[in-house]
Amino acid sequence: MDEISRVTDSAGHLAIEPRGPRWAHTALCVLDAVFSINAHYERHTVPTCYRYVTWAGLSDPLVSSAHLPVLDEQPLGDFVTHVQIEGEVAFSAQVLQNKQRTRANLTAPLKVEAARRYAEILVANGIETLANANALLVDSNRLKLVEQAMASVAGHGSGARLSYLWMLLGDDGLIKPDRMVLGWLRVVLQRTVTSSDAIRLLTEAAARLGCKPWELDHAIWTHQRNP
Repeated sequence: MDEISRVTDSAGHLAIEPRGPRWAHTALCVLDAVFSINAHYERHTVPTCYRYVTWAGLSDPLVSSAHLPVLDEQPLGDFVTHVQIEGEVAFSAQVLQNKQRTRANLTAPLKVEAARRYAEILVANGIETLANANALLVDSNRLKLVEQAMASVAGHGSGARLSYLWMLLGDDGLIKPDRMVLGWLRVVLQRTVTSSDAIRLLTEAAARLGCKPWELDHAIWTHQRNP
Protein backbone atom coordinates (compact mmCIF):
# COMPACT_ATOMS: atom_id res chain seq x y z
CA MET A 1 0.00 0.00 0.00
CA ASP A 2 1.48 3.37 -0.98
CA GLU A 3 1.69 6.26 1.50
CA ILE A 4 -1.29 8.16 0.11
CA SER A 5 -3.42 5.04 0.46
CA ARG A 6 -2.23 4.56 4.04
CA VAL A 7 -3.08 8.16 4.90
CA THR A 8 -6.46 7.87 3.16
CA ASP A 9 -7.25 4.62 4.94
CA SER A 10 -6.38 6.04 8.37
CA ALA A 11 -8.26 9.28 7.65
CA GLY A 12 -11.36 7.23 6.95
CA HIS A 13 -11.66 6.69 10.70
CA LEU A 14 -11.70 10.42 11.44
CA ALA A 15 -14.72 12.70 11.76
CA ILE A 16 -14.27 14.68 8.54
CA GLU A 17 -16.99 17.30 8.33
CA PRO A 18 -17.74 20.16 5.93
CA ARG A 19 -16.56 23.50 7.17
CA GLY A 20 -19.41 25.58 8.50
CA PRO A 21 -19.72 29.36 8.58
CA ARG A 22 -16.49 31.10 9.61
CA TRP A 23 -15.50 34.44 11.08
CA ALA A 24 -15.24 37.11 8.39
CA HIS A 25 -12.91 39.42 10.34
CA THR A 26 -9.40 38.69 11.62
CA ALA A 27 -10.15 40.23 15.01
CA LEU A 28 -12.90 37.67 15.61
CA CYS A 29 -10.49 34.85 14.78
CA VAL A 30 -8.02 36.24 17.32
CA LEU A 31 -10.67 36.67 19.99
CA ASP A 32 -12.03 33.17 19.39
CA ALA A 33 -8.57 31.56 19.56
CA VAL A 34 -7.63 33.33 22.79
CA PHE A 35 -10.92 33.27 24.68
CA SER A 36 -11.78 29.64 23.84
CA ILE A 37 -8.89 28.25 25.89
CA ASN A 38 -10.19 26.68 29.12
CA ALA A 39 -13.64 28.18 28.56
CA HIS A 40 -17.07 26.93 27.49
CA TYR A 41 -17.19 27.80 23.82
CA GLU A 42 -20.91 28.40 23.29
CA ARG A 43 -21.57 29.94 26.69
CA HIS A 44 -18.58 32.27 26.90
CA THR A 45 -16.41 32.49 23.77
CA VAL A 46 -19.07 33.04 21.09
CA PRO A 47 -20.95 35.70 23.12
CA THR A 48 -17.62 37.47 23.72
CA CYS A 49 -16.97 37.65 19.99
CA TYR A 50 -20.48 38.91 19.28
CA ARG A 51 -20.20 41.64 21.91
CA TYR A 52 -17.23 42.96 19.97
CA VAL A 53 -19.23 42.65 16.73
CA THR A 54 -22.01 44.80 18.21
CA TRP A 55 -19.69 47.34 19.80
CA ALA A 56 -17.51 47.74 16.67
CA GLY A 57 -20.49 47.73 14.28
CA LEU A 58 -19.23 44.80 12.19
CA SER A 59 -21.56 43.41 9.56
CA ASP A 60 -21.65 39.80 8.36
CA PRO A 61 -19.50 38.45 11.20
CA LEU A 62 -20.04 34.79 10.33
CA VAL A 63 -20.32 33.70 6.67
CA SER A 64 -19.58 30.73 4.42
CA SER A 65 -16.20 30.58 2.71
CA ALA A 66 -17.91 31.25 -0.61
CA HIS A 67 -18.90 34.73 0.60
CA LEU A 68 -15.41 35.83 1.65
CA PRO A 69 -14.04 38.40 1.72
CA VAL A 70 -16.90 40.56 2.94
CA LEU A 71 -16.93 44.06 1.48
CA ASP A 72 -16.36 45.85 4.77
CA GLU A 73 -13.84 43.49 6.37
CA GLN A 74 -12.35 45.26 9.37
CA PRO A 75 -8.58 45.76 9.28
CA LEU A 76 -6.99 44.06 12.29
CA GLY A 77 -5.23 47.30 13.15
CA ASP A 78 -8.61 48.78 14.07
CA PHE A 79 -9.02 46.16 16.79
CA VAL A 80 -5.58 46.96 18.17
CA THR A 81 -6.42 50.67 18.25
CA HIS A 82 -9.75 50.02 19.99
CA VAL A 83 -8.07 48.07 22.80
CA GLN A 84 -5.30 50.61 23.17
CA ILE A 85 -7.75 53.53 23.42
CA GLU A 86 -10.18 51.84 25.80
CA GLY A 87 -7.53 50.14 27.91
CA GLU A 88 -7.44 46.41 28.57
CA VAL A 89 -9.35 46.46 31.86
CA ALA A 90 -12.20 48.58 30.47
CA PHE A 91 -12.26 46.67 27.18
CA SER A 92 -12.61 43.37 29.06
CA ALA A 93 -15.25 44.58 31.47
CA GLN A 94 -17.31 46.94 29.33
CA VAL A 95 -16.88 45.92 25.68
CA LEU A 96 -16.33 42.15 25.85
CA GLN A 97 -17.95 41.71 29.26
CA ASN A 98 -15.47 38.89 29.79
CA LYS A 99 -12.70 39.30 32.36
CA GLN A 100 -11.14 35.88 31.92
CA ARG A 101 -7.41 35.62 32.44
CA THR A 102 -4.80 33.58 30.62
CA ARG A 103 -4.37 31.36 33.68
CA ALA A 104 -6.48 30.52 36.72
CA ASN A 105 -4.61 33.10 38.74
CA LEU A 106 -5.83 36.54 39.77
CA THR A 107 -2.46 38.05 38.85
CA ALA A 108 -2.31 36.47 35.38
CA PRO A 109 -2.69 38.77 32.36
CA LEU A 110 -6.19 39.25 31.00
CA LYS A 111 -7.02 37.28 27.89
CA VAL A 112 -7.70 40.55 26.08
CA GLU A 113 -4.03 41.43 26.60
CA ALA A 114 -3.02 38.22 24.83
CA ALA A 115 -5.49 38.98 22.03
CA ARG A 116 -4.08 42.49 21.65
CA ARG A 117 -0.50 41.19 21.55
CA TYR A 118 -1.33 38.56 18.94
CA ALA A 119 -3.05 41.23 16.86
CA GLU A 120 -0.15 43.67 17.25
CA ILE A 121 2.34 41.05 16.06
CA LEU A 122 0.19 40.18 13.07
CA VAL A 123 -0.31 43.82 12.12
CA ALA A 124 3.42 44.51 12.47
CA ASN A 125 3.94 41.75 9.91
CA GLY A 126 1.42 43.15 7.44
CA ILE A 127 -1.51 40.95 8.44
CA GLU A 128 -4.69 43.04 8.39
CA THR A 129 -7.15 40.76 6.57
CA LEU A 130 -7.93 37.09 6.05
CA ALA A 131 -6.25 37.25 2.64
CA ASN A 132 -3.09 38.63 4.27
CA ALA A 133 -3.20 35.80 6.81
CA ASN A 134 -3.47 33.13 4.14
CA ALA A 135 -0.49 34.60 2.30
CA LEU A 136 1.46 34.36 5.56
CA LEU A 137 0.49 30.73 6.15
CA VAL A 138 2.07 29.58 2.88
CA ASP A 139 5.28 31.55 3.45
CA SER A 140 7.27 29.32 5.81
CA ASN A 141 10.05 31.83 6.46
CA ARG A 142 7.73 34.68 7.43
CA LEU A 143 5.50 32.31 9.38
CA LYS A 144 8.40 31.05 11.46
CA LEU A 145 9.32 34.60 12.50
CA VAL A 146 5.72 35.42 13.41
CA GLU A 147 5.36 32.24 15.44
CA GLN A 148 8.57 32.97 17.32
CA ALA A 149 7.22 36.39 18.28
CA MET A 150 3.85 34.98 19.30
CA ALA A 151 5.43 32.35 21.54
CA SER A 152 6.18 35.11 24.07
CA VAL A 153 2.51 36.11 24.47
CA ALA A 154 0.89 35.29 27.81
CA GLY A 155 -0.94 31.97 27.83
CA HIS A 156 0.76 30.68 24.68
CA GLY A 157 1.33 27.29 26.30
CA SER A 158 2.24 24.36 24.07
CA GLY A 159 1.18 26.21 20.93
CA ALA A 160 -2.30 24.69 20.57
CA ARG A 161 -3.86 28.14 20.84
CA LEU A 162 -1.77 29.45 17.96
CA SER A 163 -2.51 26.36 15.86
CA TYR A 164 -6.20 26.96 16.44
CA LEU A 165 -5.79 30.59 15.33
CA TRP A 166 -4.19 29.45 12.07
CA MET A 167 -7.10 27.04 11.56
CA LEU A 168 -9.58 29.87 12.00
CA LEU A 169 -7.70 32.15 9.62
CA GLY A 170 -6.92 29.52 6.95
CA ASP A 171 -8.96 29.04 3.79
CA ASP A 172 -10.50 25.72 2.69
CA GLY A 173 -7.59 24.80 0.45
CA LEU A 174 -4.95 25.46 3.06
CA ILE A 175 -3.11 22.95 5.20
CA LYS A 176 -1.14 24.13 8.22
CA PRO A 177 1.04 21.14 9.17
CA ASP A 178 1.54 21.84 12.87
CA ARG A 179 2.92 19.39 15.44
CA MET A 180 -0.44 17.63 15.83
CA VAL A 181 -0.78 16.94 12.11
CA LEU A 182 2.87 15.92 11.79
CA GLY A 183 2.51 13.68 14.83
CA TRP A 184 -0.50 11.93 13.33
CA LEU A 185 1.30 11.37 10.03
CA ARG A 186 4.38 10.05 11.86
CA VAL A 187 2.25 7.37 13.52
CA VAL A 188 0.38 6.48 10.32
CA LEU A 189 3.49 6.28 8.13
CA GLN A 190 6.00 5.18 10.79
CA ARG A 191 8.47 7.85 9.72
CA THR A 192 9.26 11.49 10.31
CA VAL A 193 7.27 13.72 7.97
CA THR A 194 8.38 17.19 6.87
CA SER A 195 5.98 20.10 6.46
CA SER A 196 6.24 19.91 2.66
CA ASP A 197 5.58 16.15 2.81
CA ALA A 198 2.51 16.76 4.97
CA ILE A 199 1.08 19.33 2.57
CA ARG A 200 1.53 16.99 -0.40
CA LEU A 201 0.18 13.92 1.40
CA LEU A 202 -2.88 15.59 2.87
CA THR A 203 -3.73 17.46 -0.32
CA GLU A 204 -3.67 14.24 -2.35
CA ALA A 205 -5.49 12.29 0.37
CA ALA A 206 -8.21 14.94 0.56
CA ALA A 207 -8.72 14.69 -3.20
CA ARG A 208 -9.19 10.93 -2.91
CA LEU A 209 -11.55 11.34 0.03
CA GLY A 210 -13.60 13.98 -1.77
CA CYS A 211 -13.12 16.61 0.92
CA LYS A 212 -11.34 19.93 1.21
CA PRO A 213 -7.73 19.92 2.47
CA TRP A 214 -8.79 22.16 5.39
CA GLU A 215 -11.47 19.66 6.40
CA LEU A 216 -8.97 16.80 6.56
CA ASP A 217 -6.40 18.97 8.34
CA HIS A 218 -9.02 20.05 10.88
CA ALA A 219 -10.24 16.47 11.45
CA ILE A 220 -6.69 15.36 12.22
CA TRP A 221 -6.08 18.36 14.48
CA THR A 222 -9.31 17.74 16.38
CA HIS A 223 -8.53 14.02 16.77
CA GLN A 224 -5.05 14.75 18.10
CA ARG A 225 -6.32 17.42 20.46
CA ASN A 226 -9.11 15.19 21.81
CA PRO A 227 -7.83 11.60 21.40
